[in-house]
Amino acid sequence: MEPIDIQYQLKKRGIMQKDIARALSVSDNVISRVVNKQVVSDRIMRAVAAAIECDPEDVFSEYYRPPERPLLNLRVTNNPSN
Repeated sequence: MEPIDIQYQLKKRGIMQKDIARALSVSDNVISRVVNKQVVSDRIMRAVAAAIECDPEDVFSEYYRPPERPLLNLRVTNNPSN
């Protein structure tokens, strides 16, 4: 989810970033930086996701899902001389 989408979802629910900040005892600036993906905080990302009734994995997927990588084709040999 893009920062603008997160902000829209918060606004749609009448939630301000400062409300989340107050609940977590952090500054408004920290919430803004997490929403804008400048700072990573599991606790804050989970709180933001909960506030918009989404899974953190969907809101901040780049942090919770490993990137798709092709499987390596590793050849295993059973050669005791190596």
